[in-house]
Amino acid sequence: MPAKTDASVARRVQANRRLVRDGASTDDVERAKARLDAVFSAYPGLVAGSCFDADGEGFTVTCVFAPGDLGRASALAVDFIAARVGASSETGADVTRVRCSATEFVRFQHYLYYGSELQVAHRPAARLTRTPLPTLLGRALGTFTRDYDRARGEDGTVPQLPAWANVLRVIDADGTDQQDIVRRAVVAQRIARIAVTRLERRGRLAVEARAIPGKRGKARIVLLTDEGAAARTRAESLVATLQDDWRQRFGGAAIDRLREALASVVNRLPIELPHYVTGYGEGDPSVTGGDYHAEQAGPPRIPAHGQEWPVVLRETGSDAGDLPLPALLSQVLAAFAIDYDRERLGGLNRTSNFLRFVGDEGMTLERAQTLGGVSGNGKTLHERHLDVVVEPGRPRDTTRRVYPTPKSRRARDAYPHLVMEIEDGWGEAHGDAVPALRAVLETMSNHLDADLPDYPDTNGWIRRLWHD
Repeated sequence: MPAKTDASVARRVQANRRLVRDGASTDDVERAKARLDAVFSAYPGLVAGSCFDADGEGFTVTCVFAPGDLGRASALAVDFIAARVGASSETGADVTRVRCSATEFVRFQHYLYYGSELQVAHRPAARLTRTPLPTLLGRALGTFTRDYDRARGEDGTVPQLPAWANVLRVIDADGTDQQDIVRRAVVAQRIARIAVTRLERRGRLAVEARAIPGKRGKARIVLLTDEGAAARTRAESLVATLQDDWRQRFGGAAIDRLREALASVVNRLPIELPHYVTGYGEGDPSVTGGDYHAEQAGPPRIPAHGQEWPVVLRETGSDAGDLPLPALLSQVLAAFAIDYDRERLGGLNRTSNFLRFVGDEGMTLERAQTLGGVSGNGKTLHERHLDVVVEPGRPRDTTRRVYPTPKSRRARDAYPHLVMEIEDGWGEAHGDAVPALRAVLETMSNHLDADLPDYPDTNGWIRRLWHD
């Protein structure tokens, strides 16, 4: 499975910001011209006749649309992109002409490329012949989390499971440097920063500036308050109780097989991963946050990651066997998500929970809100990233149609092949642990909550941090 080799998303974003600030250079314009025909050809729904013209006053991009759903989706995308870059547009029955300056032209091409098939990789069409392994993992973790939430109920002295696993668990009795929380919990700096700030405001944590020998300036030392320390103890106790409950529900032998298989996979991972799988930020569900830093083939292989995501190598000889069950489930699921995301096919979270359900004929905005949080205002994750486009209309009209863009159609269609490809690759890398893991999760599946999403809500806990 090749690593991503095209330009970094972060660098492309930075280049686009420079265009907005400084205007397009001659080289920018020439590159956009050279690539636009290729973008047209990689945008199903745009047909022959799509072209661009230049004159002394700017550019006119002519987009001609095919009949049917693909053409309708393409027309909506062109209108959305034109408005996004500040260009004017004139729309006819099957054609839109976008009038733009040099900077607007370059940005228009950039966003049309971003929604095209050129943005993603390719896999052959396939049908799922088994429940995806990440779905089984996600539902097991989701069921444990739901059991935990049911048990804590309205008791405000018990933290959310992710708040314990990703924050309280890693703080020493005499305080911990906030930067060390990032590495101990293996979460992005922005997640740690938000969590510490909000828990401090709620009296669960205290923060003090403290000089550290050998370091310049003062560090932000995070301490548990009495309330926070008591909450951590209650969370640990509740996790232990639920693990005992699961042994009663599923049988001790099944849980032993599950733990052994999970620990076997975790022990082979080259890097540490969070004890509760979480996104890179409040608005980014990916584990590592993109590819600002390119993948390092290794060994050990270091995944592409954002600026704020820590790389923590697993210590030689470390044994995951004694970790809590949700930590084992989380680390294996996070590892699968990282392997999926590196293939540039939509990301596991976004594809498994939403994109694979959006057919060429689209879906209602109401359904898209439920599955993917799409609001129709152009600002939500899937709209900003040109995963989908939404019909214009009144904000409260949830009957409006939501259509996939070409990159999302390709991600949707590749999903069955890719999840099976990765699992098969894991079987070669991790041996008998992978089929053993699948077997025990399948035996448990009838007793797991069936109404859970395929991939857990990795960001909800930080948005609703401990009874927000």
